Amino acid sequence: MKILKQDPAGISFMEILLDETICQGTIAVPWELAVQSGGYNQRLKAKRKYELILRIAAKGPVDFIEQELDTKQEKYLIVYEQEAEESADDRWKADCYVIGKYSSQLQESGFFDQAVSDMLQLAENEGHLQQTLDYLEQMIRHGNSYDFIDSGSRPVLIYKGDPVCHNVLTVMAEQFGNALEQLGIPVIYFDCEKEDVKEVTKYTYQYFRAIVGVQSYMFSIRQKDEIHDLHDVIYGPKYNFVFDHPLWFQHHLKHHLKQFYILTNDSYYQRFYQKYYKKEAVFFPPAGIVPKDGNCRERIYDMTFVGEYGDYWNELLIIHQMERSRRFLANHFLLVMRRNPQLTAEEALMQTLSSRQITLTEQEFLDLFYELRRVIFCVMNYYRDRVLRVILKSGLSLHVFGNSWRRSPLTMRYSNLICHPDVSVEQSVAVWQQSKLSLNVMSWHKSGFTERMAGIMLAGAVLVTDYTQYLPGRYDSSDLLCFHLERLQELPAQIMRLLGNEQKRKIIAENGRMKTLSEHTWKKRAEQFLTLLEQQAERYELQHIGG
Repeated sequence: MKILKQDPAGISFMEILLDETICQGTIAVPWELAVQSGGYNQRLKAKRKYELILRIAAKGPVDFIEQELDTKQEKYLIVYEQEAEESADDRWKADCYVIGKYSSQLQESGFFDQAVSDMLQLAENEGHLQQTLDYLEQMIRHGNSYDFIDSGSRPVLIYKGDPVCHNVLTVMAEQFGNALEQLGIPVIYFDCEKEDVKEVTKYTYQYFRAIVGVQSYMFSIRQKDEIHDLHDVIYGPKYNFVFDHPLWFQHHLKHHLKQFYILTNDSYYQRFYQKYYKKEAVFFPPAGIVPKDGNCRERIYDMTFVGEYGDYWNELLIIHQMERSRRFLANHFLLVMRRNPQLTAEEALMQTLSSRQITLTEQEFLDLFYELRRVIFCVMNYYRDRVLRVILKSGLSLHVFGNSWRRSPLTMRYSNLICHPDVSVEQSVAVWQQSKLSLNVMSWHKSGFTERMAGIMLAGAVLVTDYTQYLPGRYDSSDLLCFHLERLQELPAQIMRLLGNEQKRKIIAENGRMKTLSEHTWKKRAEQFLTLLEQQAERYELQHIGG
């Protein structure tokens, strides 16, 4: 096997550029070197190996050493001679791209005219001279078609650094980035917590394979003129993971960026984005963390809940401070949600307005919904409290993690509520590894899936969650314990039966873990993202650049 090595005395970039036969045969490229150089460019339909090695050689001379691979010591990207799907058209287009990419180096060395002349002579002989001339001109002037191909070897820019919820969003950004790197995709991070936001201007007029935020406000930043969006001049498709109801993010959706996509954890939210904000949204739920040390820890907790205590009464006080007519409407809205927990928030508001015979335009509805958004928090906290009360009243012990629980009225009333300090994201995984069952109460995601759900199951605990439309066809009672908010009285008996049947509990936990390991890891999400990225890139190219 020929192994590529960097060697100051090796073969120069220009030698490889002028003679691609130097790269003949199957070659093993050290993984880290391949990723640092941009990885395999799937948007190039031919000569991918040659083009990758050119990018590596552009950083310094290389050599090809015949020796046995030691994959235990180092990871390699194996690149082959020629892929079966390469056509003659693909090959001459790849040559045009290479000449366009390295036109300045060819000109400096005096080989540009010869390279172009040789290409055009071959094109004339093969009967596609004009087509080659047109395509070569696009590549040399670095037009849109060139940018489309070239961005396929550029890094993904990820915004991280949001300290919300014990850095959950930052950890998710890092998990996603790490998974991309494991697939050979270079990643650059911009840390919004540690770096001055103004420093993001260093990326202007640069192309990226993608720009990704995790519930990030960065895409709403304006240029100095306070008119144009900054990301108009940071090039590449933009993706923002948003895991809460779209209402909470609406001030960051007023831009008109091209190739901007929302990645949402709830299919109902997907429809909401498209209907009310006219944004392209993709149902793309988050994943969970696979424990590094397996699931061999002792299950010392019968049941746990990792999350904050939300004070229902504090939210009610905020609602009661509203202007009188709005307060009455908010109370009615809250009553509908409490009585109908299967409804989405927008369905509940529509029902409220209908019963009051209020007719609104789409924009008026959205404006009112935003005014009454605290009602969603209020009902979330109400049902979280109710779920815990019904469990605690039955005598079941529940271990909760988070400093907010010590101030909750539940702590004073129930001795079987055992409070533990706040835990980090990594510590949460350890808690779930030590739990037989762990509770999840949806933040009113009626057709969603969350990182907590994935994390609990990946840690080998039985997930106990309220019903969401996401579950049917994906998970069932052999994988988790699902309860309904409108039938909470059934929940304690369900839990007791499972805790009383060790064999069944272990089977359910393992079923849930295996299904989640197959579908809800960050590696899986990275693979799905790259597929999505290429599908949308090809569609955008056809619509805006041409075939």
